[in-house]
Amino acid sequence: MKMRNTKILLLRIISAFFLITCMSACKDGDIKNKDIIGYLPSKPDYTEEDSWFSAPAYGEGEAIANVFYIAPTCIWDWEDSTGGLCHFMDISNEGQRKLVTDNSLFLASMLLGKDCDFYAPFYRQLTMDTWMEDEKTISERFSYAMDDIYDAFEYFIVNINGDRPFVIAGHSQGAKCVIELLKNSFDSRTYGKLVAAYVFGYPISQEEADGYPFLKPAQGSSDTGVTIAFNSISKPEATSAMFEGNAVCINPLNWKTDSTYAPASMNAGSVFFNSDRTSDTLFNQVGAKLDEQLKSLIIDGLNDDDYFVESVSSIFPKGNYHIQELNLYFLNVQDNLRQRVQGSVSLQYLF
Repeated sequence: MKMRNTKILLLRIISAFFLITCMSACKDGDIKNKDIIGYLPSKPDYTEEDSWFSAPAYGEGEAIANVFYIAPTCIWDWEDSTGGLCHFMDISNEGQRKLVTDNSLFLASMLLGKDCDFYAPFYRQLTMDTWMEDEKTISERFSYAMDDIYDAFEYFIVNINGDRPFVIAGHSQGAKCVIELLKNSFDSRTYGKLVAAYVFGYPISQEEADGYPFLKPAQGSSDTGVTIAFNSISKPEATSAMFEGNAVCINPLNWKTDSTYAPASMNAGSVFFNSDRTSDTLFNQVGAKLDEQLKSLIIDGLNDDDYFVESVSSIFPKGNYHIQELNLYFLNVQDNLRQRVQGSVSLQYLF
């Protein structure tokens, strides 16, 4: 079912060889490579219910599509029971599961699951510390996280989705995973069921946009089979170094890819959830304009100090709204997903 390019296949062969040669020196499925990998938790089994967070659609009618969502980075480096440093999530660790669920999956299911059944795999996501490392370290560790997502997506397509239309979405690290799925795990049959791919807060290069047939940047509010990508800052100097060379962005307030300003009156509501799962909605407060050179949204209406996260400031400086990307245009994206799903279903009835 999966389409893997040569690089991905080679990476998996190397990973399998590494696993076999290290097993005699590892406990509880851990892999030791102290230079880069460190302690690797056991690989998830996606035939098991505990490997998934799922939620039924909470809208008024019956769900007509599925969502496959990939969580962002929610944990930091941690020590296992032997004192070994781990740079990956252990999906059997209840504390880490709670962090991912409370910080990400609940929010995403509220955003994307109003009219869709929602499925999100727990996976060996990289810790936040890893994203502050050099590119070689990030790349080598990410291969394990991505390997989990390849397996989860295949299981989703074969055993969960059936003939339903589906949406894939991810935020931050999860958005990077979405991009890799579009590049390596789609064929024409799978792509024919894709409503849209939502890439929240991760760059897409021009090479990726031009070179992969199933990664098609959205051009408006209703096209289907497309990739919707955006990232938000309040000023150009708040751009993260991660976004150098970003080539894809759309304004989710007016669904334009040019610099037409969308005033706050076009923002139906920015929704922020509290720890007790109550929510606060800022109606018509945040406006946005696409900077065509940076391929980023320049927003207004918020106080940067109120949304600044000191612990990740080396990656996302003050004025960068990466952490709040799902919150800022919440009601607009929710309505847009419904529009695209309904449009996709209508097209299927025509053929």
